[in-house]
Amino acid sequence: MTAKRSSGMAARRAKLGLLDAFPRLTGQTKYTVAMATKGIRVLELRLRILDLLRGYDVLTVRMLHYRLVSTFDYPNDRNFFKRTQYSLKVLRRLFPELRAKFEDPTRQVSNPMMPRPGIELWHEKSSLEVFSRRLAERYHVPTLAERGFGSLTMFFKAVVRAKKRGVRKILLLTDHDPSGLLIDRITRREMPIEVERIALTMEQIRRYRLPPLRVKRSDSRAKEYIRKFGDNAWEVEALPPKALLSIIRKKIVENLPKGFLEGLKSQEEAARIVRPLEREMVRGLREEAMKMRRKGLSAQQILSALRRRFRPRP
Repeated sequence: MTAKRSSGMAARRAKLGLLDAFPRLTGQTKYTVAMATKGIRVLELRLRILDLLRGYDVLTVRMLHYRLVSTFDYPNDRNFFKRTQYSLKVLRRLFPELRAKFEDPTRQVSNPMMPRPGIELWHEKSSLEVFSRRLAERYHVPTLAERGFGSLTMFFKAVVRAKKRGVRKILLLTDHDPSGLLIDRITRREMPIEVERIALTMEQIRRYRLPPLRVKRSDSRAKEYIRKFGDNAWEVEALPPKALLSIIRKKIVENLPKGFLEGLKSQEEAARIVRPLEREMVRGLREEAMKMRRKGLSAQQILSALRRRFRPRP
């Protein structure tokens, strides 16, 4: 047996042994990944990604990176993040259904007839907004991504706009870094509404033993930050996803107006009850509109006639 053939057989045995180490993945899934992957370490990373994703409905790429770092002791650096991004790109191509875990192409707007609690959930990163939106919408809490919050002036103007929308309090998610902690300085000033930074805090960093990143010294605020906290910074997405959702849920519930949940439940129940009737009414309106259209009526004439006929009595 030649050395080349012997080496090839050893590589195949190693692959088979690795596939056996992931019993929760189907045989077809493992075979598909193995056929599209060269290198035992790359295959191991991709199988670990698939195994981790089984436990989450929605995730950001940065969160996935931190789950891999925390669970398997991969390096928390830019090089490994790029490797994760590339492997995820390959896996999305192989398994298109994975895209739903990282994207939200069918964002639904909350029913405007439903009550709003007067609070909003703001994020420094748009990817986090996608992650938390589903939870926030359960309580009809609007979400907003204000990337980077550029400056004190920019943030203050955003808060003023929120007050005009009827918001009484903002729950804020930022990294623990020079830019993220800029908000601490802002909220010590007189603000038109209350702003509470719910993550990332030093207590959360210590509790979950989050992996650090080096502070970007190019940031104009780095000098003051390093004097207070040292050379390390931490990202919100380093938090375990379930822990982050728990933090958000707890703070939302704490800040809901008294009786809000009971009222919301009643309105949602009423909406559920009339939904079949709404569908019947829509069908009826469309049929009437088609009849009028055949008679040559214009769109405006059809709308006027339908309004007179179906508008609810006061």
